[in-house]
Amino acid sequence: MNVDNIFQIIITAVVQGITEFLPISSSGHLFFVNELFSWKDINLTLMIAAHLGTLFAVIIYFWKDFKNYLIFGPLEFLKKKKTFNFNLFLNLVCSSIPLIIFG
Repeated sequence: MNVDNIFQIIITAVVQGITEFLPISSSGHLFFVNELFSWKDINLTLMIAAHLGTLFAVIIYFWKDFKNYLIFGPLEFLKKKKTFNFNLFLNLVCSSIPLIIFG
């Protein structure tokens, strides 16, 4: 791994981290930065790794909520308890049906 690859990784990670939570396209900015620095290839693996890193960071940050809604929700569904976690889980399942059909 040479200095150019390390520089590309750092720049990609910084751009991904800044633009992911803004109402703009983080993927578009990654392509723009690739053109700006005239890198020969788009290094799709690096972009996927940056997006997965963002996903894991969000899951870790919201782990308590993630656990309550997506783990305890189905358990409460099986126990037939009507709690907030149950209702949220049921809403997530129902709202995902059109996504599954049309996606």
